Amino acid sequence: MDPAQDSKEFSNRVNRDKKGPLTMPLLSDPKHQVIDAYGLADPRYLKQSRGGIPYPTTYVIDRAGKVAWMRIDRDHTVRPPNSEIRAALDALR
Repeated sequence: MDPAQDSKEFSNRVNRDKKGPLTMPLLSDPKHQVIDAYGLADPRYLKQSRGGIPYPTTYVIDRAGKVAWMRIDRDHTVRPPNSEIRAALDALR
């Protein structure tokens, strides 16, 4: 839900860390339209000034632009391991 400028600054920080550039676009969703459309809003934040904070979600999109795999985590400290994402990518071959 971050404004575009915040996403740009984040991208610039990642690109400066010398671990490789960020090569994908980042979504800016300050009105949380995408978050709401996909039902990802974390209800713990709905009544706060920063309502529209999403659950951490990972998508693998196929070449046709369709969601081939996704995972929604209810705990922001839990994310899928790289091996799980790699398996989803390998399944597209």
